[in-house]
Parts: sequence; C-alpha cells; structure tokens
Amino acid sequence: MAVGFFAYEIPLLKALLKLGGKARPKDVYPEVEKIMGLTPDKFPEEYESYAGKGYSVVKWKNKTAWAREYLKRKGQLDGSERGVWKITEIGRDRTKVFATTKKDPDEGLAQIQGVDATIADNEKISPEEGFNKIENIHETGGILGVRGIVYEPINEQGVILLFAALCHDLGFMIEAIRSSFPDALLRRRNQKGTWASCKAEFEYKSSNFKIHKHDQSQCNIVICWEHDWTDCPIEVLCLKDEVSKFR
Repeated sequence: MAVGFFAYEIPLLKALLKLGGKARPKDVYPEVEKIMGLTPDKFPEEYESYAGKGYSVVKWKNKTAWAREYLKRKGQLDGSERGVWKITEIGRDRTKVFATTKKDPDEGLAQIQGVDATIADNEKISPEEGFNKIENIHETGGILGVRGIVYEPINEQGVILLFAALCHDLGFMIEAIRSSFPDALLRRRNQKGTWASCKAEFEYKSSNFKIHKHDQSQCNIVICWEHDWTDCPIEVLCLKDEVSKFR
C-alpha cells in the first residue's frame, strides 16, 4: 500500500531527535527507514524508483525529502545550514505532544493549507518547487454558488470543503477527517432512519483512488468531484452530480 509523505513527518522529527537534533541527510534516511518499519517485503511500492531530473530516486527517500520541505515551511525544521537537517523547538513540541497524546497536532492541517500528498508523485519537480507552486496558486474552478462556496473544486481539499457544506442534506454526519487513509469517518443515515458508521476517501477524480492503490476493503465510499472510474468496485458519491439539487 502506498504511503503519503505526510506519514514521514513524525518519523523524520524522531530521527533527528535520536541523532542529537541535527544531522546530514545520509544519516537521517536510515533512521527514518527504521522508525517507519520499512522493508521491501512489507512496503514494496516505497522501494520503487522513478527517474527525476537526470537521476533515479527511491520513492520513500523522495517522500522523506518532501516531508522535510513541508516541516521546514511549518517552522519545525531549520534549513539555514546547508547540507544539515535540524529540528526546531516547534518540531520538538510537536513530537512531545504526539508522544504524550498519541495524536498528531498537525493532523488535518494539510487540507486547510491546500497541500495534497499526491504532489510528491510528480517526479519532474523538487519539493521546494512543489511547495513554491502551492503557495503561488491562484487558480479557481468554475462558478459554483452553493452554500457560500463561490467556485467549483479543483483539488481534493475543495471536495472536502464542499462535502462538509452539503453532508447533512446528503444524509451524512462527519465524525473525523484525517490526513491518513481513509480520509474520513462518517455516520450515514440508512433507510431505517438510524445512523451507521461509514469510512470515506476524498478524491478530486474517482480514478485517483485506483492510482493511489488504496485498500478497497478499508473504505465504504469514494467522495469525488469527477467520477471517471466506470468500473469502480465500491460506491462513489460524485458531488458534481449532486450540486444541481442545491442551486
């Protein structure tokens, strides 16, 4: 099963703490690998390689680099010293909270900031270029005009926002939204008028569920904006088909 780069953030912070607070990447990578429990047998996809800008890179190392860049942007890593990764007090505080509560205080932050884990799958750009692109995005979808939402979704975060605005009328309640798979734990009203648990994954396009190689047995429904996977083996809720009811 594929692992998003968000999952590498806490292990990277832990690795730096174990190495005294700062270290060179060549020393950090093995520690991250150990903390994540990565092996080719358990996580074969993480050991696949793809060609980047004139070089070959292992996916899990690439995701660690993306996690490092994101942590740096959040002030949890210090990138001022060339060739050295250093944890900051903010990063230390995050690991302390996680160690005490077993809950990541940053969970859900990526969705708010518009950071999609799939950006790390683009081997043509570096983490720095990718985050610069995110910070400079001013693109919008077409006019939507539903429940105070001006534009149609153009990414997964937009799908989450729209679903949150419509969920009650669609027969759902949101119990939790998180950055790991599946994205959401919902309650769904059934024909008896009672509520049942429902695990959901948000995608901009339904086919992204297949591209991300998610475990179908761990998800009850895919909630998307565009439904382009005709033979999808699990239920799909296409918000694009639903919004006309609310205009």
